[in-house]
Amino acid sequence: MTIAPPNLARWQGRQWALAISLMLAITLTPLGWIQWRQYRMLDDVSTNQVDSIMWQAYQLERELGRLEHAIMDALQSPGTVDRYELLERYEVYLSRIDLLTKIPRRDLLEASFEYTATMAKVKDFNKIADPLFADPQALVASPDKLRQLDRAIEDLKPLMGELTREANRAVARFVDERNTQLRQQGLLVIGLAAAQIAVMLLFVGLLVQHIRKQQRQYATLQKLSQELEVARDQAEAANHGKSVFLANMSHEIRTPFQGLLGMLNLLDNASLTSQQRDYLGTARDSAMHLLGVLNDILDVSTMESGTLKLTVAPIHLPSVVHEVDGLMQVAAREKGLELNIYAAADLPDWVEADATRLRQIMFNLINNAIKFTSEGSVIAELTRAPAGKTGVRLTVRDTGMGMDEETVSRLFTRFYQADNSLRRRIGGTGLGLEISRNLARMMGGDIEVSSQLGMGSVFTVHLDLPETKAPVEEEPTSVIGSIQRKLKVLVAEDHPINLKYMSILLEKMGHEATFCENGQEALQLLAREPFDVVLLDYHMPVLDGLATTEAIRRIDGPVSEIKVILVTADVVNDTRKRALEVGVSEFTSKPLQAEDLKRALRRCGLQDDLGMTVEELDSSALRAFSPFPLSSYETPVRLPNLSHTAAGLIDPESYREIQDMMLEESLEELLKTVFEPPEGTVHVLGQSLLDGDRQSIGYNAHKLKGTAMLMGFRALVRTSAQIEHIATQTDDPVPAELGQQLLREADLTRQALRDFEAAQTA
Repeated sequence: MTIAPPNLARWQGRQWALAISLMLAITLTPLGWIQWRQYRMLDDVSTNQVDSIMWQAYQLERELGRLEHAIMDALQSPGTVDRYELLERYEVYLSRIDLLTKIPRRDLLEASFEYTATMAKVKDFNKIADPLFADPQALVASPDKLRQLDRAIEDLKPLMGELTREANRAVARFVDERNTQLRQQGLLVIGLAAAQIAVMLLFVGLLVQHIRKQQRQYATLQKLSQELEVARDQAEAANHGKSVFLANMSHEIRTPFQGLLGMLNLLDNASLTSQQRDYLGTARDSAMHLLGVLNDILDVSTMESGTLKLTVAPIHLPSVVHEVDGLMQVAAREKGLELNIYAAADLPDWVEADATRLRQIMFNLINNAIKFTSEGSVIAELTRAPAGKTGVRLTVRDTGMGMDEETVSRLFTRFYQADNSLRRRIGGTGLGLEISRNLARMMGGDIEVSSQLGMGSVFTVHLDLPETKAPVEEEPTSVIGSIQRKLKVLVAEDHPINLKYMSILLEKMGHEATFCENGQEALQLLAREPFDVVLLDYHMPVLDGLATTEAIRRIDGPVSEIKVILVTADVVNDTRKRALEVGVSEFTSKPLQAEDLKRALRRCGLQDDLGMTVEELDSSALRAFSPFPLSSYETPVRLPNLSHTAAGLIDPESYREIQDMMLEESLEELLKTVFEPPEGTVHVLGQSLLDGDRQSIGYNAHKLKGTAMLMGFRALVRTSAQIEHIATQTDDPVPAELGQQLLREADLTRQALRDFEAAQTA
């Protein structure tokens, strides 16, 4: 009966892994055991200090000789011998006895006659010597005692010599035994290696047989593969033709469709009845929905046909974020959801990207979050990529229905929706996520999703957007040259630095400004003289911005209709709603920028639109969907933990802008009002922290935050904002460490300013 060799062609990966593992175990286990034994032997020599037995015996004999020489010197020159030196020699001798008797492998000596006889003689000598060395002065003065010790050492010396020789012999015996074991293990290794070679040869023979079978199968498979390649090329050609057809048809449909939308918009301006306007609104909503479907189909088809290309150019990242925020707030409010879009303070201002496609990704993800969230909130965060990566990271969180693992695994499948029943209720093509992921990958990133049923979802987008410098701006060309009217502006601001800055800003804009420190004073000034517009700080003592606006609207006469612009550093959705309710006309954000103020004045109808540049018209059109102008400081800013570097302490662009605007003497005065003790804002806040006055802490922290944002002091913005939040939004005590951190960062900021100015001078 013959045994057929195994058919290796049918072996699966698990069988191959098992066979290889078994072969390695058979051959390597004995080798490993031998190596372990050799390691234990070497470790035993090192740990138990076998070689040092000989050395310790020799050292004991040597120290006994030194002690003898010291005693002889004491006998020959009694007056010159130091009794403590003699005592030291005896103590060293005793220490050598302990080292020899307590060595780990003393068992190699203990069984010998030389060791036992010598140790017994040593004990006898120690009994004689210990009482004598107890009083070294008397010992040195007594020649008889010294001679007694000398005679005892003479009796002990021969035994010490024998002990040293016996130690040499013990170590030699140990080494011989170890070498014998190593030779035996070497022979065993040779035998195992021979067995391993035999097994390997057998295995190689089986592999050769297997390879020959595979060569025969390969010829058959190659022929089949060629036939499949022909069929694949035909299928790809048909699919490509379909994609090109869809792309062309989508473009052809969009052309007349844009005309349809334009005519609907023109019709909206005509005189219509309420029923006709309702019909028109339904038609426009249906048209916009159809346009969204066409856009999705166009994007997918152009991606498949390979004609979709990114138009990369320098873009202002904060502007893109605020544009998306302004457009998506409407959808969130319609569903009663809270939408917060956060932009990290350390985001790069300018990046290389396709602005249209970046907005598309953000719109798709945020719109999906709003669409599938019935109550709660949606939060979008745009931050720098984590350490070790480049670019930015967008995270969109919602409190919606969530998804199970199966739904998440199919989420990016074309035409798939997490809840297909929603397609009839809220619409959608199921293409948005696939398009967004493809766009993210074209930007060097990807989209990740995590979700829990009933708990909401988190979408994370990584985009590799290289940082770049702002493009060189050309001289803006006006659409129609115009002369702006000079306005009489009433400004209510309680911080002297902000007052100084706004005075210079309004003067450069050609307006006449009157300043006061709180809302109560603003009301008194309005009662005495006319103004064109009022700029109110949101946080002020006595009467804040909202209360002042409410009081203005209650005044009898034309002054109640005056335009009110609210200036603040912490505009959130709830603040906007309250501001509208009390009668605020427009918003602008801290730090107040000339363009933001101009835009707010235009929206109030106080400045002529004829003087707007082409760039400003485009910007105005983009913001038309938002009830207020948006800026990079309007959304709540999540400040990162910055290191104490110059870039982490100050914003060079903001500070350089202040430098360019102010005279050197004025700038020095402003810096003193921040840093100079005891009246500087930093030190006033520090004293408030020591006093524990929460109202004073919150007020002064807000003042410092506004000033720091104006001047670009990043570290002080972070710390003062944290102190303000704890003092005004919680009942927790403000940690004393924050006060120490504030003073430390103030010193570091001043040093960074000196370094910055020195670099400018150089």
